[in-house]
Amino acid sequence: MLKYLQITTGDGVELIAADDILYCQSGSSTAAKIALKGGANHIAVTGVALTSGFAEAVHAALKVAGETSWTNTTAVVELPGGTTVTELVVTAGV
Repeated sequence: MLKYLQITTGDGVELIAADDILYCQSGSSTAAKIALKGGANHIAVTGVALTSGFAEAVHAALKVAGETSWTNTTAVVELPGGTTVTELVVTAGV
């Protein structure tokens, strides 16, 4: 069963297929990147206070997704206090 990470953004609740994610890294307090399998695309993340645990929250949600039963298809990315995600955009390139 496919698992998803749920991230609440300025656009509402968004789902990302967990098995497509390689890793997440915060580039600055307002920009982060979720690298996807294949290396042809990534998800550009914009928001506030992204260096305050955003990548760690994504990695923790991936761990939860991998450890839970196949019937629990969604793992919520629990953002640290003060961290908000404004937008997720699929972008070409690494």
